[in-house]
Order: sequence, then structure tokens, then C-alpha cells
Amino acid sequence: MKNLKIISYVVLLIFASCGGRTNNDQQKADSLKHENDSLKQKIAETKFVEDTIIKNAEGENPEIQPSEVKSINKDKRGGIHPITLQWIGWNKPGYADVKPLEGDWYSISGLQKNKQGDFLRIKGKIRRINEKELLFNGTIITKVKYNNNGKECVKNGVQTFYAKGNRDYFRLQDMSNCEGGMLVDYVDIFTGSSTL
Repeated sequence: MKNLKIISYVVLLIFASCGGRTNNDQQKADSLKHENDSLKQKIAETKFVEDTIIKNAEGENPEIQPSEVKSINKDKRGGIHPITLQWIGWNKPGYADVKPLEGDWYSISGLQKNKQGDFLRIKGKIRRINEKELLFNGTIITKVKYNNNGKECVKNGVQTFYAKGNRDYFRLQDMSNCEGGMLVDYVDIFTGSSTL
């Protein structure tokens, strides 16, 4: 009788242990599926953004003439750079396509957007002044529903981006939002895969 109780207890422990593992395994599988779905969505979003950037980068900016695109220094390389506006978030960056132009210049065209329709759009040409500074000439548009009465804030012309300290991103130095007052926009261009 004592042996039967011990065997029953062991069987019960094994069953509970297997059940626990099954539940734990199911939780791990659900977590991995969620991560996989999130990655698939991120890849799809990135592909959509990259395709949009590539389509929009050609011929739409009066600052960049088609003749400027023809001659490229062989040491220069185009690539993708994350871009962010703090109101949209640093954890879900947008992406800018950067392509070599003649001389020190690169074309840049990018977008960060959220589901609420807030966005950061950058389009123009850009070059490195030194290790810490970038010179941009073009258009930067931000739109956030709760800033500037939900209207677009447009900045045209020459702008400077600066990388303070050891930061791996360059921040637009004209931070003032069109709403005025103390409201600022942090528009950042991160180190990417180009030689910019």
C-alpha cells in the first residue's frame, strides 16, 4: 500500500511537471510567435518605407538636379539611416535613403510616421562639415496632432545637424516648433550604412 502511494505520488509529480512544461513551452511558443510576427511587421514596414523613399527620392526635389546624381566618388556609398522625431518616438524610427551626389553632397529622403498620422519628412541634400556636424539644404516637415494646432511645421533651406559628445546621431539645431514658445522638436539623423 505504501509503495502504491509513492508510485501514485511520483506519477502525479511527473504529470504535474509535464503539464507545467507544456504550459511553459506554450508560453515560450506564444512569446516567440509574437516576436516573429513583430519582426515580420517591422520588416514589412521597413520595406514599405524603403520603397517609398526610393520612389520619392528621384526627381521630386528642386534642390537636387538630375545632373548632380551622375558622377559619384567611388569611395562614397549610399545607405539607409534611421531618423526620429521625439513626439513620434525613438523606439520606432523612420528611415532615410542617402545617396551620393557630386562633390561632398548626398541626397537624403526619409519618413517617420505613426498610426495616428503624425510624421517627420526630410528631403534635400546633405554633407558632412566635420566629425560632429552635417549641413542640410532642403525641406523638413513635422506634423504632430497635438502641436501647432495639428498643422504641418515646415522648415526650408539650409539647416545644421550636430552630434553632441559621443552620441551616434546628429540633432537638428533649429529645434523650435512652428507653434512657438518653448516647444521644441528633436529631429535626429542616426549613423547609418552610408559613408555620410
